Formats: sequence, structure tokens, C-alpha cells
Amino acid sequence: MSQQTTNLVVGKRESVVDEMLLLSPHQIPLLSLVGFGEPVYNTKHEWVEDEMFAYETILTAAVDDVATTLNVADGSIFRPKHVIQVDEEYMLVDAVDGNTVTVTRGYLGSTAAAHNQDTVVEILYNETEEGAKAREARANQRKIVENYTQIFEETIEVSGSLMAVAQYGVNDEYERQRLHKQSELALQLEKAMIAGPGINNGLKRYMKGIRNFIVSNVEDAGGQPVDMVKLNDALQKIYAAGGFKTVSNHVIMVPAKQKRAISALGEDKVRYGVGDRIEGRVVDTIISDFGEFPVILNDNLKSDEIFIIDLNRISVRPLGDRSFTHEYLGKQGDFIMGQIIGEYTLQFEQEKAHAKLVNLG
Repeated sequence: MSQQTTNLVVGKRESVVDEMLLLSPHQIPLLSLVGFGEPVYNTKHEWVEDEMFAYETILTAAVDDVATTLNVADGSIFRPKHVIQVDEEYMLVDAVDGNTVTVTRGYLGSTAAAHNQDTVVEILYNETEEGAKAREARANQRKIVENYTQIFEETIEVSGSLMAVAQYGVNDEYERQRLHKQSELALQLEKAMIAGPGINNGLKRYMKGIRNFIVSNVEDAGGQPVDMVKLNDALQKIYAAGGFKTVSNHVIMVPAKQKRAISALGEDKVRYGVGDRIEGRVVDTIISDFGEFPVILNDNLKSDEIFIIDLNRISVRPLGDRSFTHEYLGKQGDFIMGQIIGEYTLQFEQEKAHAKLVNLG
């Protein structure tokens, strides 16, 4: 009784955030996992990030056993006096010029050898002599990342006749529609978190979603089905960028089509919930070369894509006090009206700590 009385006070704003998080996690799995974070205070929300240091890259050209320069995919991660390893050979970095690294071959008693294109080049540590001066500090330029807040709004409108008509199983038509609109808005927010374009058209703002944030670690399957090679390739890109070196909470988020494809992978690659009480199997965890990761079903993704995301680096934040609230607008004639409105943005940190697979068969 008190709930309905509060809802029907004209002009009184009532938070419905807690109710929205109680909606079916099958409908809004990402929002259910992330929840709502602390407020932001500008429609253009900015945050500052430190670029993660990678500790490995690959050769972009083969080298013989006498070459003293390496052409690599990312030379920015090296500096002089780095001890590196390529296959079984140790090398010492002497100089760095863009993506060309000058090295001393056959270092630390190893034997110089030929190395193929795409071979991993790993940074091991700095070489430091006793009594040496402090080396030049290495720090990546901090960068500003931004996203826009987006307004989500639905109106409830119930005619006087509908309120008067007795309906089976419905005690309060306004309350029924209010709950239905909350469900719609939660789904709209979930879809914006995934697919938002990140555009500001003055009074119309659209947040950027995960699909458009991830640009570094992208695996294009070219129409082929998902397999462990493709998943491991994507995970390796995260690993090489340092995405697993801090406390992370990565999950593999998949649509229904790709969920079935993952379930069909080999028995040694997937783990199923032992508490299942129904016929059939559900993949709980996928076992990769880089650890075990939960598989989360989210049919708001495209059928040909998979996200690998770190939940610790994602937050959904309201603009000021504009978290989802319901406001009863009262009688507007022979009908009553109300409104549910909220304004949110997605803070998606360190996009290199995430990956996506696209164009899957």
C-alpha cells in the first residue's frame, strides 16, 4: 500500500535503481554484472588513463643469425639496456628507432640463430651494473578518454477507462505499466552499453559502447567458426598488452549462436556446472592457455561476435542525481501520466585490456 501511495504523489521523484537491478539477468546480463557506479558531473565525462606497458611483441620480418637490427610490430615498449629473448636466444637492446631495434646478438652465453617472422620478442628485465647511475625513467604519456551521457526516458499513460476496468490478475494498471517501462529502459541501457556510437549532437547525446571502444585487440574470423585458436589469439593480445598483470575479472561474453558453438568445443576446453539439474549442458568456464574464464550469455550482442571484457575496468555512471527515477505527473485529462528517466554514461578503461572476435561463422 505504501509503495503505491509514494508512486502517486505528483511531482515526487522516487528512485527505481534497486528495482531495475532486480530484473532478469538474462535480459540485461552486462548491467547485472556491472551494476551502477558513482555519479559523474558533466555530460562529456572524461577520465585519465596510464597506458599499460606491454612486455612482448612480434617480429615483422625474419632475421638471420648475423643481423643486428630487429623489425618489430611495436618498438615503443623497448629501451636501451633491456635484455630480451627471441626463441632460445638472449639479446641486449642497444638502441631503438621507431619499430627498429638495434641489438647485441647471442647475449648471456646464448647462440645467435635465425628467427622467423611473427616470432615473439619478449622483454625480460633491465640490465643493471653495480654502482650504475639511475637510468632514465620510462613513463607512458597519460591520455584522456571521454564518453557522453545519454538520456533514457519512458512515459506511462493510462486512461481513466482502463483504470476503471477490472482486469484479471491486475490490481493496479498504472503500477503494471510502470514495471514494464522499467524493464524496457534497462534493456535500452544495456544495448547502449554494447552498441552505442559515442556521438554528441548538441541536445541529443549517445554514449559510446563496448563494440566501438575496442579497437586494438580485434580478431576477424573471416566467416569461420569460433575455436580455441581464435580465442587464444585474442587472449594473447590482451596478455601482451599487460591486461592480465593487474587484478582483473575477465569474462567471455557471447550471443546464443556462439554459446552453442563454444559448447561444442572439445571436452578438455570447457567446464560445465556440476549443479545442473536439467537435461543438456551449459558451459560455465572455458579453459584457455591464459587461464579459465566464465562464459556469459548475452543475446544483445550480434550473432557473429564475442567480447572478452574485464568487468573491473567497466562502470556505468549516472549524471549527478539523474539515476533512474519515477515521477508521477498526475491527471492530464481523462488519463494519468508518469515518467521514468535517467542519464548515464559508460566508463570503459584501458581498451587494450579487452578484446573482441568479429565476423564469426
